[in-house]
Amino acid sequence: MKHVFKLFLVIATFGFSLPVIAEPYIAYKNNLKCGTCHVNPNGGGLRTSFGNLYGHAMLPVDQLKLSSADIGKISDYLQLGGNFRSNLEYSKDESDVKSDNASFRIDSAQLYLALSAKELGMTFYLDQQIAPGAAVNREAFAMYKFKNNHFIKVGKMYIPFGIRLEDDSAYVRQATGFNFDSSDNGIEVGLDYTKTTVNIFVSNGTSSVSNDDNKFLYGIRGEHLFDNMRIGSTLVLNDSDTSQQKILNVYGAYTIADFTLLSELDWIKTQQNGVDNSQLVGLFEINYQWQQGVNIKLTSEYFDPNTDIDEDQETRFSLIGEYTPISHIQLRAGVRIADSIPQFKQRNNDKLFLQTHFYF
Repeated sequence: MKHVFKLFLVIATFGFSLPVIAEPYIAYKNNLKCGTCHVNPNGGGLRTSFGNLYGHAMLPVDQLKLSSADIGKISDYLQLGGNFRSNLEYSKDESDVKSDNASFRIDSAQLYLALSAKELGMTFYLDQQIAPGAAVNREAFAMYKFKNNHFIKVGKMYIPFGIRLEDDSAYVRQATGFNFDSSDNGIEVGLDYTKTTVNIFVSNGTSSVSNDDNKFLYGIRGEHLFDNMRIGSTLVLNDSDTSQQKILNVYGAYTIADFTLLSELDWIKTQQNGVDNSQLVGLFEINYQWQQGVNIKLTSEYFDPNTDIDEDQETRFSLIGEYTPISHIQLRAGVRIADSIPQFKQRNNDKLFLQTHFYF
């Protein structure tokens, strides 16, 4: 009867979700690399058998008996997965037009596929968004893993940059351009040691999956795990015929008791038509696991679009409660308050949201 009530609760609220993908704090809390739970070593997307087991048995309050940890496993060579997210949101801003609005929407629905021949070290990986709107291919790459877990990827992929946050609307994801809407064609080499990971990558860059200027995006990311913390950094150079961009990133995480802290700071320098512009953007996040299946998240964000101009900064604060009552279903509720300069009235806004996330 208890499961029936929880299923009714899920159905009654099914349709509420802000953009959510992977939850980095889970890996950080357990001092794991992203590749432990995801087929993609950089995290996000299709889950490994361990990732499915964690989401099925360790994440929720109660474990459903009608499912298994390998729910999407078709065979030893073929695995499927998916995410479905929907949302009910109310927002209000300071613009002169009527600004109160509430809406239901489907934020995203993805299907994942991995065709693997583990004895050969080869994996073909596909990430396809099927909603909202037209179908969009987000990732499609071939990956070869060496016996020491080093790997090489070729194809369309997400650039490994900083913390792979699940919220694409975060300032650190929007300002840098490295989010779940910005995959690129290229090649990546991953060096995976016991506590250290290094990613070296080259892609088309210039915010495009095609390249018509013979200049590319180059980058390197390094990350090291300690006993209860990690620290990493990313350097990206992205040139085109008309502009040059340099991005330096430092990020880290620290776990103490039931608290997991995440932080990222990005410095972005852009030169276009002889004019330089520097931006500074940051994130600080605290996760508190109150009990199994219940997490409370507090985030603070900062964005300075031009460090040469005083008092043009934006800030945003969010308080979110995450509840995973049964396997493969997560419910969320939260409030977000954004504060910008008076001229940007629409960016001075408050939001309330209810969310659901179905995953397998």
